[in-house]
Amino acid sequence: MDVVDGEDIVVLSLSHLVKIKLIAVASPDKNQPYAAIARQHLADLILNKYVTVRYSALRNGYIVGQVMLENMDVGAQMLRDGVGWYNKTDETLLDEIERQVYQKSQEAARNERRGLWQEDSPVAPWDYRKSQLAPAPPPAMPAKVTTYDTSLDHLPRKSASVSRQTKAGFSSEDLLGGILQPGSVAGKPDVKPLSSDGAPGRWLRYQPGNKHFSILVPSDGLEITVPVSDAQGRTIDLHYVSGNDGPTIYFLMWAKGPNGTSTDDSAADDAIKGIISGFNQATAKSGGFAVAATPGRSLKLTGYTGRQYALDLGPVSGVVHVLSKQIGDERELFLLCAMSAVGNEPPGTDFFNSFKLR
Repeated sequence: MDVVDGEDIVVLSLSHLVKIKLIAVASPDKNQPYAAIARQHLADLILNKYVTVRYSALRNGYIVGQVMLENMDVGAQMLRDGVGWYNKTDETLLDEIERQVYQKSQEAARNERRGLWQEDSPVAPWDYRKSQLAPAPPPAMPAKVTTYDTSLDHLPRKSASVSRQTKAGFSSEDLLGGILQPGSVAGKPDVKPLSSDGAPGRWLRYQPGNKHFSILVPSDGLEITVPVSDAQGRTIDLHYVSGNDGPTIYFLMWAKGPNGTSTDDSAADDAIKGIISGFNQATAKSGGFAVAATPGRSLKLTGYTGRQYALDLGPVSGVVHVLSKQIGDERELFLLCAMSAVGNEPPGTDFFNSFKLR
């Protein structure tokens, strides 16, 4: 992950860099006061932490959306801490409650003179850019220089939603890390929202066209197709959908390709080994704990067989279902995963039970 400025970040997703713009947040322009502070503050909030992105639009090569750190809306927090302006040009992409949260976050920062609001009349970036295009004014007497405290550390942290907590987290990219070996991605991923009107807390039954399965998923999740090369150099499509509901992450991956020498048991074993490899690659970067999977009950569903696994990821626990079936010389595989912080209810029961094959 990289933080470009106070409103733009770049994340690595399936070996591709994806640019994300915080929805409804305008940070100071690069030549304005607080520009560097806004960038650093955003980095302090999210760098090297697990975040999720709720897609809203594509604009100038960026995905515009809400960046969530657990239950905290990072954009609203930036406004609450006085390092950005509420950009009302994105209002149509927010629901009424979200608009109120963003507006009140800015008002609270202004009332408490947080960050850039320590100045009497801070210049919004859109007004600053307009001023740079206007003819230069005639020389004037030197203006009085206002000094201000550029530190945010002396202010008590308040969140627009919940207090920030630092916890280890994993993403679907970590899960795929052991499945997608270096160099296996054969083209640009196709990324799109599951629903044009998806919203947090609302679920939908997902059934891709011409496919023989369906499942309930968070409506504000993403659908991604990645072309990958198999061991023989042939290109197959790896599909997955992912989303979160509160603290729980949900993930479904499916693919169909040459079976080779795989059996039902070895297919499930290879899939879970790939998951563990991906997670351990992620935790090794931070010197973290080793991830383990414990085999559970056998699974059978409409001619597909596999196994359930319990994942132990330190502060996070998970459940994985692997189902596959040989069809001629090919094998179709489904991998379902739900993860949540330790201490929550075992994740994903309704999610797994909603998976239907026909």
